[in-house]
Amino acid sequence: MAYCSQCGVKLEEHIEVCPLCDYRVPEDLVNQQKKQPAYPNPINAYERQSYVTRNKIFYTYFMISLAAMSILLVLNSLIRPTHKIFQYSVICIVASNIVVFLLLGYIKRVDRIFLGLGLMTVFLTLMLDSIDAKMTWSLTYAAPITVASTAVFMIVSRKYAKGAHTNHFIFVPVYICIALAILLPIIEIIIALNIIHKVHLSWSLISTISLLAFSGIVAGLYFQMPEYIKERIIRLFHV
Repeated sequence: MAYCSQCGVKLEEHIEVCPLCDYRVPEDLVNQQKKQPAYPNPINAYERQSYVTRNKIFYTYFMISLAAMSILLVLNSLIRPTHKIFQYSVICIVASNIVVFLLLGYIKRVDRIFLGLGLMTVFLTLMLDSIDAKMTWSLTYAAPITVASTAVFMIVSRKYAKGAHTNHFIFVPVYICIALAILLPIIEIIIALNIIHKVHLSWSLISTISLLAFSGIVAGLYFQMPEYIKERIIRLFHV
């Protein structure tokens, strides 16, 4: 905020002529007011610190993984060069680095995290099953179940993100139960098709009915709660 050099009246920002005495404000003072913002730009220090912490965790885990693979390589060359434990270990270590990267929050959207975990799991199972040159369980069990699980959780998480109760923590277990209620029959169908070669549902139906009943009860209790209890729960869990 500037003042007129002639009459002393307070001037608004970017004013070039005094409205009281018509005195022209010096150009250097006007330009200085234009350069300085009224309020400084906010800086999220917590987000910056969180990003630095994630980088340290991932870098530390990555270096430990490199050290572990180096030790395994030396042991494999000295003890039993033909043993497959080194191959299994290296594949698992590489996959664990991908999992740590996804879980540390470098990717913000939950559905993309599920997609990354699904693709990594399919790759991991295929690589582990191909070590003995006999693709026995990855194509028949692991890959179909992983693809189904990834698709279900991606759809449910996207529905939750676009729903009206996104910020209500109590609906997180509700959506998880719904996802499991959809997924369990699919898993039993995949297992039955590989074992008895026909569709058969037994335990998954019981689980689905129980999960849907639980999610319905929890959602119903939430809607019936008084507002002051909801506020206390939200403050208690910091959501």
